[in-house]
Amino acid sequence: MNRLPTPTTLATLAAAALLTLAPPAQAVTARTVTVTSVATGQTPPELTGGPWLNTSAPLTLAGLKGRVVLVNFWVYSCINCHNSLPTLRGWYGQYRAQGLEIVGVHTPEFESDKPTASVQAALKEDRVTWPVVQDNARTNWRAWGIRAWPTFLLIDRQGRVRYTHRGEISSRFPQAIPGLDAQIRALLAEK
Repeated sequence: MNRLPTPTTLATLAAAALLTLAPPAQAVTARTVTVTSVATGQTPPELTGGPWLNTSAPLTLAGLKGRVVLVNFWVYSCINCHNSLPTLRGWYGQYRAQGLEIVGVHTPEFESDKPTASVQAALKEDRVTWPVVQDNARTNWRAWGIRAWPTFLLIDRQGRVRYTHRGEISSRFPQAIPGLDAQIRALLAEK
């Protein structure tokens, strides 16, 4: 008596057939990547790349000395970055006249995040009015040692990093908001 193969047997046979068709495995070579984050108290590297959006000319950190700068590494397709924008808009409206500048560093995760027209459309839709530099080659991301979207760094009036936060800042994750707000106010109070 002939028995028909069970679905499990068919799946096993199909998997075995695919494995025989697969190319031979290649050796995996280890690659050492050194990532050094900009530490608190350090002067960060200058921002490079572009284009710059929401500003008539590229900004430099040297040119922003005397202001408190919140640098936001983000990408418009990241939900955690998107959810953080209302908090940033609030701070920009509240503290800009007192000396706060926000600089967005738009660092794509995917190829679809790279077109300037898409970034411009996202800025308009999300009401982002602060300067943003496109970092399509991840030059700033690597130079600053960034590892997560979003990452926020506060730079004092002398140009030194004073505080770093990784992760969403929103009503969904409000724990970091009071601390960041206090840091901004403290840095603005320093002369």
